[in-house]
Amino acid sequence: MAGGLERVYGTEEDKVNCSFYIKIGACRYENKCQRIHSIPPISQTILFKHMYQNSPMEVAIASGNAVSQAGIEEALEKFENFYEDVFLKLAEFGEIEDLIVCENIGDHLVGNVYVKYTSELFAESCFNALQNLSYENRPLQMEYSPVLDFSSAKCKQYIDGTCQRGGACNYLHLKKISTKFKKSLFNQMYEEHPEYREKKEKEVNIEKSPKKHKKKEKKSKKKKSSSSRESSRRNSIERQKMINDWNETGIQNVSQAQKMMYGNNMPAPVYTPKVSMRTSPELLQLQLQLAALKEQLAAIKMS
Repeated sequence: MAGGLERVYGTEEDKVNCSFYIKIGACRYENKCQRIHSIPPISQTILFKHMYQNSPMEVAIASGNAVSQAGIEEALEKFENFYEDVFLKLAEFGEIEDLIVCENIGDHLVGNVYVKYTSELFAESCFNALQNLSYENRPLQMEYSPVLDFSSAKCKQYIDGTCQRGGACNYLHLKKISTKFKKSLFNQMYEEHPEYREKKEKEVNIEKSPKKHKKKEKKSKKKKSSSSRESSRRNSIERQKMINDWNETGIQNVSQAQKMMYGNNMPAPVYTPKVSMRTSPELLQLQLQLAALKEQLAAIKMS
């Protein structure tokens, strides 16, 4: 009996506990849900409800509306300022494993911020320290979250660029951020709190078995100073390169799909896809073509 309960816990077969809340940390039915939302008494992950305030431009992006290049730049700048501010503040309480911000615009997910620490002790320190405090004159709404694996909470279709629900999707759509910028924040965290890195190195040394004689080669990692982090965030050329890299990847994927399906016989676009922060006018045009190809391919299969 116990084995059967463990098997169905948190799945669609579980008639008692809300599978969406366990997987996502939020449910669209909220308090009206007919299944239980069990908030853990402690967790490595803390959810800050509706902490991030989207600008009208960001709402337009999440809703799938076309926006200008200047609008994308403005949204990136605003979000990076927020991400840096919150990351470095939360790092004061312990070593952060990941920090994510939702792009969803549904009432239960809009502006949600999740921070996962490397231990429950760090999370507890943060939770206790920030009780009854505010961010930008808005009280913090905190709770421990059951989500420990963000990969299962993310929308796979959004990652592939095929989610048709846009900001209304109930799986997590994460706001995009430069990998270089994010790494620079982690580097600054370790520079300001060397005890986190030392603790991790001690744990690695303890786990090593004395019977193993083969030594693994360690790749040296160059430390990035706060000045390099500043340039990665504020340098418009650097951010433009990041956007261009996104666009180039999308163009390559669309071109491959075009060759596989129709070769040189390209039908005209008839469908308007969702637009994300990664979309440029050139990539949008190719997405239009790919969407049209998918529709025609589906029609051929049905005939």
